[in-house]
Amino acid sequence: MQWDAAALAARVVFPERQGAMSNRDEFSEDTKRKVALRANHHCSFRGCPQPTSGPSDESPEAVNMIGKAAHIHAAAPGPGARRYLASMSREERIHITNAIWLCANHADLIDRDEVTYTADELRTMKVEHEANCAARQRNAVSAGEAIPDLIAIGPGIVFVGEFLGVENEVWSFHLRNFVDGDVHALIAFTERYEQTATVDRYVLVNELGDGRALGDKPSVTRETTGGYTVRCLVFPSADRIRAADIPQSWALSDSHDLMAQNGNWAMVSGVDALPQQVKTCLSHQRGESPLHRDFGTRFAEYYNLLSGSPWFDRYLKLEVIRQAAIPYTDPTNNQQYTPLLCVERVFGVEVLADAPTKNWLPIRIDLSVKGLGRWQHDLSVCIPPEPITRPSFDELLAGPS
Repeated sequence: MQWDAAALAARVVFPERQGAMSNRDEFSEDTKRKVALRANHHCSFRGCPQPTSGPSDESPEAVNMIGKAAHIHAAAPGPGARRYLASMSREERIHITNAIWLCANHADLIDRDEVTYTADELRTMKVEHEANCAARQRNAVSAGEAIPDLIAIGPGIVFVGEFLGVENEVWSFHLRNFVDGDVHALIAFTERYEQTATVDRYVLVNELGDGRALGDKPSVTRETTGGYTVRCLVFPSADRIRAADIPQSWALSDSHDLMAQNGNWAMVSGVDALPQQVKTCLSHQRGESPLHRDFGTRFAEYYNLLSGSPWFDRYLKLEVIRQAAIPYTDPTNNQQYTPLLCVERVFGVEVLADAPTKNWLPIRIDLSVKGLGRWQHDLSVCIPPEPITRPSFDELLAGPS
């Protein structure tokens, strides 16, 4: 039997007891992934230093996962259902606010003693642990420490690791822990590389603020000391235009509407168009255009999954790197360009508000722009409240079935 890579990832990262359907109100895979990310893949039990994932000695592909999204209030009534609250709705019971990320030992422990481990006590532990995760990340960054950061290979694999170097157009990395996907998904990516869309063959490195299109499938080697070494043959850096050469377009106001000037629609180009070019590019969600299905960011997806976690800014930085470094081929004219046109490096992305205002989320970006140098700017990007699902151009031409 051949397993789908996503199913394999779910089995390794979030193991579940197999068997018949039950009446338990279980968390979705997105909720499990999100609570694990917010806990930095470490147990949230007070004083427990246990990481919850790592390599297994069983085989070069094996992963040990001892983490679990445990229910604060039990998922169903019955014997041993600790802290079950009958007044909760199903939606409340499966919400992330009812989940805490724990190692296997402490997940069992809290279900043996609900007198000591009350719902309030577990919520307090969760808040403390997530606050500590965020503080450690902020303090390391402000102190200029070299800390492992996110690296992405294609759209479905994100891991924490370090860039080791480059030799003969090969980028090498030490892979510490998977954040999205697992070693099975990475191996599946290599095996299905030839069938993967060209636009999804890339590597993005937050530490570098840069990325490359892949020239061949990655190689993966298990390290004797733990973790993996990943090597990626990459194409040279994509061409960028100078900021002064940004094409002319309609000018947009601060309220995101077209601007009029002397009775005519205003136009903007060159360096003056840079803020608008960046905002427009980052606000376009992938799948939004029926003609350009692969164009756009995953900002809305990441906001819905990770908003409020210390990972959110880092995921957005990956997406800005992708828009800056990975060429997109326009299917209407076969021309190739990077969506951000003139951005050569991404130094940082910072979210400036807890939530969008009328679907617009303020962010601060720190970029290196060709012909301009280091460029920092505050702008807003559109975060639609619901995922955008539009028919393709072919489906529009076909009409209703």
